Amino acid sequence: MSAVKNYANLESSSVLETQGGEKSPPKIGSVRTFISAIEGLGQDAESVIFYRGHGNVTYRLLPSLYRNPGWIRNEHIIFHELVLRCPTDFELSGSTFNILVKMQHYSLPTRLLDITTNPLVALYFACTGGGSADAEVIVFRIPKDEIRYYDSDRVSVISNIGRLPPHSRFPKKTTIKKFNENEDTIKLVREIQREKPYFEARIDPNDIPSVVCVKPVLDNPRIIKQDGAFLLFGVDEEKANPAEVPEKYLLSNNEFRLIITGKEKGKILEQLASLGITRSTIYPEIEHVAGHISAKYMDKI
Repeated sequence: MSAVKNYANLESSSVLETQGGEKSPPKIGSVRTFISAIEGLGQDAESVIFYRGHGNVTYRLLPSLYRNPGWIRNEHIIFHELVLRCPTDFELSGSTFNILVKMQHYSLPTRLLDITTNPLVALYFACTGGGSADAEVIVFRIPKDEIRYYDSDRVSVISNIGRLPPHSRFPKKTTIKKFNENEDTIKLVREIQREKPYFEARIDPNDIPSVVCVKPVLDNPRIIKQDGAFLLFGVDEEKANPAEVPEKYLLSNNEFRLIITGKEKGKILEQLASLGITRSTIYPEIEHVAGHISAKYMDKI
């Protein structure tokens, strides 16, 4: 909790703001104060710290799929339509999870939420979204033994939920035997076995409503540059209800929040650029590099 104490002790009037006479979380207005706020977090041998930048402090920890009811209702169609229309882009993707990662890359709604081990990358994303609203960098501490790799069976189970129709349901508070006799569970097993023919026709009911931190294959320059990983969201009994991030993963709470002052976003982006964190380094694809160069040399009118 030393980071919480350090954060609470920041005394700069440009960082601390209050509303209505009540004490509110201190707000960050520069890269320096951001680094000061997280320097006490540290690492330990049993866990990994991840970050996520939200352009608006009111944003919820939800994957893009759950930001519009039409997307979750048509998740299975979106998935198949993209693969159908762009087969050459997905022929070497392999697992359903790898396909989801590529869909995320192309901004399609998925049940993935991007996170990063680089706090400055998270700060960049917090400052590029949400307009002039206050932003937030959310901090996670995830036990190493709960982090999964792209080929994990649990990852396959949750990823393939996306292939099922919207009415799919998974019973709670039942035995493993009855759970695996459920019609939708049987359909899910069949989808998993398409990528893993050896997968045993038996799913742990606890896997369905979980949120899993997944390390992807580093075959994507954007993931490499962003030090990226993902939170993969299961469902709470039915597809319309997303699983929730376990509270034990969250370092961000009522006592410790990294709130970014909205009016300082531009200044912070300039400071990040001096540290090599820019659009062209975060998004290394040529169109983004070109856009960064164009903006850099454009007269401000």
